[in-house]
Amino acid sequence: MRAARAVWTEAELALLKHLMWLEEPGTVDYRRVAYLFPNHTWQSIQKRCACIRDLARRKARKQRMAAQRAAGMVASGESGKSEEPDSPTSVTELPPAGRLHPALVWVPSTGHEIGPMNLCTWGA
Repeated sequence: MRAARAVWTEAELALLKHLMWLEEPGTVDYRRVAYLFPNHTWQSIQKRCACIRDLARRKARKQRMAAQRAAGMVASGESGKSEEPDSPTSVTELPPAGRLHPALVWVPSTGHEIGPMNLCTWGA
């Protein structure tokens, strides 16, 4: 059975966010600040801080990804092409997740590496 969901007021959340802003990341002493929140235990304060941090990280990541997409569209002339220069070693038919690392070079096989092909004619 789950515990009941803690109810936080706007004032409590504002105070908690201010305390998190004052302290170094991850150094809030939850037991020490529990006296400021009489209706909450130090464990519930710790959980709320983790939720606030995770939400901030998700928002920041979402903004970074949107900025990267916008920068990619502007740099490629809004045609949907990547910024990768055309070269004989770049594989352009694959999606971006399937591209080679920039340090690797793709060289098409010449047939010499494979060896002679043994073609068999059936019924001849």
